[in-house]
Parts: sequence; structure tokens; C-alpha cells
Amino acid sequence: ANLKGKLRKIWKQKSHNVIRSVIFDNDENGTEIEDETLYDTLYRFLVLFGIPEKQFDMKKHGKVWRALNSTLLPPSGPRSRKCPDMDVFNRDRKKFSLADGTDKRIAAARQRLLEMDGAMELLLLLVSFDPKTRATPLDVINSEFMGQLIEDDGAFYCEEDIVKSYTAYLTN
Repeated sequence: ANLKGKLRKIWKQKSHNVIRSVIFDNDENGTEIEDETLYDTLYRFLVLFGIPEKQFDMKKHGKVWRALNSTLLPPSGPRSRKCPDMDVFNRDRKKFSLADGTDKRIAAARQRLLEMDGAMELLLLLVSFDPKTRATPLDVINSEFMGQLIEDDGAFYCEEDIVKSYTAYLTN
């Protein structure tokens, strides 16, 4: 089975009610219809940012991780079979991966991110799969990328100012 088929089987289960409610709906006749946006968005995310090496919460989300690994990564055991999705995924990653994709738009975006202090690091923290390592608003404000916006402690816009801009303070 391909990635979409494996995810569909997992996400149709009652234990995934929230995801199921996003993917499946009924039309005016009561027939269940499927919106494939979530599958496609997850695939594009994985192409752009890669499959995380650290697969958090494996006990709770093991079926999803196994579906991703078995369809998009090379087989790990001697009896494992290669999924056709893997070739497509590898081709798409070569072209559209933020790390080293060859598409001119991706390469230009990567170059712009690398030219701005802390931009790539902040972006990768913002899109972290693991919610425990994902950047918080406080992390963003205190990031190297936002550091250029922190004003001098004595900065006022006019003599009557009694309130400073929030960017006048580090929030550590």
C-alpha cells in the first residue's frame, strides 16, 4: 500500500476522531466524501523539510511513523519491500527540499534564509514536528533573527514618551 492508503486506514479509526473529522465529511445525500488536502499537505511538508530523524511520541503515534517510514524511506530489513512512493518522494526531495533542492525558487528561498542571521534556524524551529521542540512565541521574540529589532533600552520616540515599544526589552 502507498502512503495515502496507509494513512487513510489509520486515520479512519475512532482513535483519530479529530483528523477523521478534517478528512471525511458527508455530502448532501449523506454519502461520505474524502478531502485529500491533509494527505497532500503532509507529503509536501515532508518533501520540503524531510522526515524527522527523532520521531517523537513513538508509542502514541507509532502507526503513523511506521506508515511514513515504510513508504518513503529505504527498506530496513531483508524481507522489507520498496514502496513505489519512495522513488517519487526521493525525486521530489531532490527538487524541492529546503536543505538542498535544485528548484530555482527553493534555492533562492534557501539563499535568502541563509543570508539573514538566524532565519533558517528559526524557520526550522517553527515547523518542528515535535511540539515539545517547536519554537514558542517567546523563543521567536528572543531569537537571533528578531534580535535586530530589539531597541536600545534608552530609546524613546519623543520626549513625552512614557511607554516603550515592546521591542525595547529582551524577554528572557
